[in-house]
Amino acid sequence: MQTVADLLTRVIPQLVEAGVDSPRLDAELLLAHVLGVTRTRLWSYPETPVSEEQAAAMQRLLERRVRREPLAYLLGEWEFYGRTFHVSAAVLIPRPETELLVEAVVQWAQAHAARELIDVGTGSGAIAVTLAAELPAAQVTALDLSPTALEVAQRNAQRHGVSERMRWYTGDLLHPLLGMAATCDAVVANLPYIAQAEIDRLMPEVRDYEPRLALQAEDEGLALIRRLIVESPTVLRPGGLIALEVGQGQADTVAAFLAAQGWQAPWIITDYAGIPRHVLATAP
Repeated sequence: MQTVADLLTRVIPQLVEAGVDSPRLDAELLLAHVLGVTRTRLWSYPETPVSEEQAAAMQRLLERRVRREPLAYLLGEWEFYGRTFHVSAAVLIPRPETELLVEAVVQWAQAHAARELIDVGTGSGAIAVTLAAELPAAQVTALDLSPTALEVAQRNAQRHGVSERMRWYTGDLLHPLLGMAATCDAVVANLPYIAQAEIDRLMPEVRDYEPRLALQAEDEGLALIRRLIVESPTVLRPGGLIALEVGQGQADTVAAFLAAQGWQAPWIITDYAGIPRHVLATAP
């Protein structure tokens, strides 16, 4: 019977050959998932035997990872802002840079006693659920065009104990809310922002597996962002916040569009790589 060390020694080169960015990390996370243990336990007990059934399960996952299926989809969950979220092929995998957007919104909400927030294009619910968890006095509304994505988000809300302070709507951007009273304090969104011409240049994990609905937008990737900027004043109170994640090279264009639409003092936040990634402004 092979051990943990034996199995890792065998599979890591296969991931290297497949072009996976972090072959050792991926192999360890997959094996820990199969064995139902932590990575720390793998390191501490490399002599642990692996049964034939466990080795077969690991092989099935390995074959999918070699085809560049995202690690998060194989594990069925991913970390975001210190919490674990369910994910599936119906939703975009939460990114570390989006944590910076959430952090900025939380700080603004605390400083302005915000009580009503909206997350547009919620996907897994990573943003919406995190805001509800970090702002225990707030009510968060989450919208998505995909009913399947909303099911994942609702599951995450239940997992983190915030369901009672969340509302859910299926629809295009803010359309389910249009016509309601403009009492919201903040609109937050990580909308599709990748242009069609850029799709083929993405990593296989993104290009071939993540939902195209959550990635691509017309007008050089800015169509949905521009529409949300125009629509948001109908639901935001005066002085309310809009907070947007944008693609590389789009921040200045989005900030200029906000200013042209009458939004106040747009500002830009850079991500961990120093790329201008988030644009925020307050409603006129």
